[in-house]
Amino acid sequence: MGVDAPSRTEAADLARLRERLDDLGRRRTAVLEQPALILTAWERRQLEGMRFELAEVEWHLTRLESS
Repeated sequence: MGVDAPSRTEAADLARLRERLDDLGRRRTAVLEQPALILTAWERRQLEGMRFELAEVEWHLTRLESS
């Protein structure tokens, strides 16, 4: 195994995390954009909590990608 192997693995891991994060964000947005969808207060709180968690993960991932 070469010296570059860990960085390639790390880059691939970061790319997979980025894809998952982007997918979760798209899925959350798609749910919120459904005009006929009636969400309970609990479901809205869950989606709002998800928004904050996604933003936090986004922040950490961006820091890792820039390292």
